[in-house]
Parts: sequence; C-alpha cells; structure tokens
Amino acid sequence: MFRRQVLRAAQAVLVAVLAAAGVQLATGAPAAAVRTVYYDASRTGEFRTNFDQAAQIWNSRVSTVRLQPGTPASITIYVDDGWPRAQPTGLGSGRIWMGRTAVNQGYDRNRIAAHELGHILGLPDRRTGLCSDLMSGSSAPVSCRNAYPSSAEASRVNSLFAGTLAAPVTGATYTWDGAGDIGPTVVGGRPASENYPFMVYVSGCTGTLIKANWAVTAKHCSTPSSVRVGSVNRTSGGTVVRVTRAVNHPSVDVKLLQLASSVTYAPAPIPTTSGAVGTATRIIGWGQTCARPGCGSAPAVANELDTSIVADSRCSGINGPYEICTNNTNGTSGACYGDSGGPQARRVNGVWNLIGATSRAGNNNSTCATGPSIYVDLPSIRSWISTQVGGGLPV
Repeated sequence: MFRRQVLRAAQAVLVAVLAAAGVQLATGAPAAAVRTVYYDASRTGEFRTNFDQAAQIWNSRVSTVRLQPGTPASITIYVDDGWPRAQPTGLGSGRIWMGRTAVNQGYDRNRIAAHELGHILGLPDRRTGLCSDLMSGSSAPVSCRNAYPSSAEASRVNSLFAGTLAAPVTGATYTWDGAGDIGPTVVGGRPASENYPFMVYVSGCTGTLIKANWAVTAKHCSTPSSVRVGSVNRTSGGTVVRVTRAVNHPSVDVKLLQLASSVTYAPAPIPTTSGAVGTATRIIGWGQTCARPGCGSAPAVANELDTSIVADSRCSGINGPYEICTNNTNGTSGACYGDSGGPQARRVNGVWNLIGATSRAGNNNSTCATGPSIYVDLPSIRSWISTQVGGGLPV
C-alpha cells in the first residue's frame, strides 16, 4: 500500500512538472470529434480548383471541422454571371454561387471561394477594409490576394463547431459587394434625405468630391482602383471613375484621390473655418449602426446624422489645431466602421460646406458612438489641399 502511495505521489509530481513545461499527458477523456462537411463543386466549371484550394486552406486553419468533396453534400456550389454570394441553411450547410462579376473586376478567385465558404462555416461579413480579414470581402482592395482566415476568424469557426458558441441564425444571403446584405448604417442615423452630389464611395470607406477630378478620404483607408461619385447609393447611380493617384497628408488622417477624368457633379466647397463649439453639422457615410466591430455590413444607401461641434477637451488625443471634436448625439449616435473619410458638413447660405473628414473615436473605445468622434479639420489644411490639387477649389 505504501508503495502505491509513493507511485501516485511520483506520478502527481511528474504531471505537475510536465504541465509547468507546457506538456499535457493524455487522459482517458475522449477528444472533441471533428465534423466532416461534404461539398459539391461539380457545377462550378472553371472555378472548381479554386474551391478545392479554399477547402484545403480552411482545413489547414481549423481543427473542429473538415471540408471534403463528396456526397451526400451539405454544401452545393454553383457559378453564374452575378456577384458571388452565399445562403447558409445551417452551420456547415447551404448554397454558394461563384459569380463572375467579381472575378471580372479583378478580385482573387481563391479569396472569393474561401470567403463564401466562411459564410457556410458560420461567419458573417465584416467589412473592415483589411486584406488580413478574409470576411472583409470586397471592402478590401481589389489587389488583395489573401485567401486565409485570420486567427480570430479561424478561432470563431472552431468554437462554433465545438459547440462552445451558439450557431448563427440562418436565412440570410451574403453578397460579395454587400448590396444584398441586411445591415445597419451610421449609428443612430437615417437614410440620406438628399442625393448629395459630392458623395464618393471608397471601397470600405467614404469620401467627398472636392474638385471635379479630386476627392478626399481618410489616410487609414486603402487606396481603391476606382470610386463611385455622385450617388448616395454605393451600388448604382453616379459615375464610376478610376483612381490614378493618392496623396497622403504628412501628419493628419487625410488622403487625396486624383480621378482619371473630371465628373460633372458639384463638389463640396471647403470654407476658411470649420466653426465654433456648438456649430450644427451633419455627418454622412456608409458605415454600420450596430455599435460593435463587425456587427453589420455596409448599407447600399448612405446614412446621415445631425450633430454638432463640441469642445476639444471631450476628445482624447485630439490634435486641436487640425482636428474637430464632434458630438455623439444623445450619447448613443455617431460615426462607425465604414464612415471613415466621410464628410462632416455644415450649411452656409443654404449650401453644404465640407469642414471635416471622419477619422477615429474620441474616447479610444472600439464600440462606436460611446463618445464623441474626431474629424480632421479640413479648413485648417485648405491651403495644403489647394496646392496638391493645383488650385481651383470651389468657394
């Protein structure tokens, strides 16, 4: 008996030492089962190899689910001439269409395939504009070739299939360009009440036309290959124009985009001053309204919110001479992801004047509208802008 006690004690010490070294001894507890999900890509024509490669990518990144070609298939994949899209019918089941429209625009085939499979594996769109996020989809630049999920995306899929996270509600259709997604916009805002001619959709961000062939957005936004100008609907109307050059401001969060040709829409004039504390303003953009990161995708129609300039002391880390602290109306409304670079405007003699470009939260909180927001004060750098665009800014 004494000998058994000594052996048990020695085993306990061994386990403790190995645990401290990061080694775990196998126990009799069964390992979590890996679920195999079968897919049928026989109808995808020239894109079949892309889905096979996308499945291998997911298999290399997750451990609780494995994608395999075969029958009976719970994922059926098709191809057509529309936008890529996915219709999940359950966790690990649904339909996918590989649309040629995105491919023809230059988006990477493997990234599209892996992205759409991500929806079937339980992930929503997160239009962050980051190439490193697989589920950012078309909000990332067309040049993005990353087809691998981020560590956070892979971890969420592992948790979903392990049963430690509740399965997402099904019934949604996710569209590559976001036009078919059901999602919110500027937090606490409303659909645009006017067809602002100066609005510019910058893939994953918002911008403003400041001259017939120049637009302004945020420096932290990716430079797109083209923009849509003159429409509050980012999927239709206006004019799509190629971007030929981007000019970053040396210090503040501003980027100028030169367009390949001039447009006929009226640009927004930049006044000489932004206004005093209390000045009524309006922000407009294609951002989300649900406040947490990744909780919704960009809407088709831009939203607007009436707000005002508040004291710089209410914004943490503000560069007072070159930035504006903008109120979070009623304490619950404000700019959010996707609004970056978008206009803060005020009426001057009945005309919307551009005074700010959306930059960041003023309280260092990743949840939107929990505090005032910081906008770059465009009148404060008007002379720099004028120099970069060759003069001729409207007044």
